[in-house]
Amino acid sequence: MILFFIFLLFLSAISPDNECPYRYRFYADTAICYHLSDDLYDFDGAVRYCEGTGGKLVSLIQGERAGIASEPNPTNGDCVTFKGVASNFGLQTTQCYQQQYAFCKIVPDLCNGGIQNGTFGSIQSPQYPNQYYNKLMCLYYIYAPQGFRVNIYFPQIQTEKNYDFVEIYEKNSTLYPDRIVGLSGNLTDYTYQSNGSFLLVVFRTNYVITDIGFYATWNVERIQPLIISNTTNSGELTSPNYPEDYDTFDKQLYYIQVAEGGRINVTIDDFLTQETFDYLDIFDSFNQSSKVVRLSGNSVAPWSWFSTSNVVSLKFVSDGSYQYKGWHLTWNMI
Repeated sequence: MILFFIFLLFLSAISPDNECPYRYRFYADTAICYHLSDDLYDFDGAVRYCEGTGGKLVSLIQGERAGIASEPNPTNGDCVTFKGVASNFGLQTTQCYQQQYAFCKIVPDLCNGGIQNGTFGSIQSPQYPNQYYNKLMCLYYIYAPQGFRVNIYFPQIQTEKNYDFVEIYEKNSTLYPDRIVGLSGNLTDYTYQSNGSFLLVVFRTNYVITDIGFYATWNVERIQPLIISNTTNSGELTSPNYPEDYDTFDKQLYYIQVAEGGRINVTIDDFLTQETFDYLDIFDSFNQSSKVVRLSGNSVAPWSWFSTSNVVSLKFVSDGSYQYKGWHLTWNMI
């Protein structure tokens, strides 16, 4: 990399931005903050000046040399400087002792990622719902408590298709083989559920076109044991931990099946949950397509019901706030 100092061609194209330090201005096309000194310096002085502002002298990357009249030769004291704004604008070699304005840069931290943990939250691309920046790689780490998984929901994703991506990983890795999915373009109502307690969302953008990006909400759900199934002619079922308090974010399924031609009498003799948010759904089938009732609160028991067939399924759900002792029921074939 060959350092150079350069007059800024289109200073008006750079607008102030809160991402930049004092006296630096943000240029969206490069996603870099720039500053042009008020005084003149030779090459070494310009380097020191930029470092004193917390930045670096703008540099020329090897291979990006269009418009340079001749190859810079540090042995001969050559540096690279701005040529002009006429038809022959570009860069040219010049003596390093020549006095020029110092053109400094700082690469700002434009990402709003980081670590989130707990039971719920949200993430979004920088500046959402306004245009995100070019040349981003933002990482959002989501940690659920041990024994829980992460559910994430994207109401809308709007990026430059095939170039800017929202990526999901279940490892602390951004390597392509570890990527679960890469989302790009215009998408709505996308959901994903992790297998474990960790999720990494990566937002990558290239250097050309931008859009509004994405917004997502997430919550956690307890990784439940296998479905509790009963195939005898009578029995009892309870909420997890009963008569102690059930856990947060429980989601437990129960199946009951009796002999062909029989029906099932379900009787609840004790019931206490958080009203509305923690509930027991009862279905007159295995596939949970025919819900009979949703029970919640502290005024359910006693309650009784007869199925229309020989199968019944139940689903108990709790949220992340209050926990109570739950419920107890008995059942028998009739």
